Amino acid sequence: MRNRAQRTRYAAAVVAVALTGLGAAPAVAAPAATSQDFGPTVITGVPHAPDLQANPPEKPTQKVVPQATISTQIGAGATAYVYSELRAWNADQANLIDNEIRCSGAGASNVVMGENVLPATNPNPALRDITIVNRFLVTATKTGALNCALYLRTASTSPSVAQETVAGTLRFASTAVGGDVNGTAMQRSLPVGNLPVTTSTVAPIVNATMPAGYQNLAVIADVEYHRGPEATPDSTIHYSTARFTLTVTTSGGPDCANAPVAQTEETVVRGVNHAAIPLYTKVPVNPGCTQLSAKVTTTHLGGNPGTVGGAAPGLTDETGVNGSTPNHTSAMTHLFVVPS
Repeated sequence: MRNRAQRTRYAAAVVAVALTGLGAAPAVAAPAATSQDFGPTVITGVPHAPDLQANPPEKPTQKVVPQATISTQIGAGATAYVYSELRAWNADQANLIDNEIRCSGAGASNVVMGENVLPATNPNPALRDITIVNRFLVTATKTGALNCALYLRTASTSPSVAQETVAGTLRFASTAVGGDVNGTAMQRSLPVGNLPVTTSTVAPIVNATMPAGYQNLAVIADVEYHRGPEATPDSTIHYSTARFTLTVTTSGGPDCANAPVAQTEETVVRGVNHAAIPLYTKVPVNPGCTQLSAKVTTTHLGGNPGTVGGAAPGLTDETGVNGSTPNHTSAMTHLFVVPS
């Protein structure tokens, strides 16, 4: 089991490992267009929580602030690996921090991961200085420029307008990720709707037949976990603890390998409410082992039940009330494979 700080460092470190042998160009300084660091930037005017007692009741507003934009030329059918980190700290309230990436042009994909950062006065340093990893695959449907932008989506959970400081990075970790035997990216995202976790839930799942020639598979999952409501209004239980387990097996040949199990536990307390859980493992592909099975199991361990977050619909494209137009849907919990 890893604590939050260890998981964040681990998620960042595995990018280089996952890309070993992908056939990318020799290690040279990446063009600025394909990688961008940002911040530190102080974000002010973070919208306060809506007043539900107002007449009419207020609707929740999110501030949407672009932080980084990258672009690369890509051929039709090619798959890119997008990697990002968004760090948030120095908040004066409990604030929502969403790391959202929207890709357009030659390919299209929206993915968002998030949790709340707690004020600088909170005694737990892991909750007042957070890093949210968001990474996924996007396949080009036509030849041209693939453009991806990272947005901070933020709002306060308090009745006061708030602020925080953010920094991070966005980059194409690869633009030539191999797929299954049909050339399709090995990736699965959950649809709209949250999956209850009262005992154990298995999702997402990737089953694939692979072409010959792969030697290793890096398998990556990001799980959005939500703390469920208290059982009764006077309940004193204000937390949810769950275990997250990524298992990967290969089969089809005489001596097929299983990946080391990636497992962590997380306690989500009131105020934090939800957490982004990064998981990673790697497995060798032995000759003849053409079948892959990968899955994430989320198990309730204590406290309030929880849910695994599916895609988020109706996200406002820019600062405003969710559901207003124009808006879009972004995937959340997802699982994908980077072969080498």
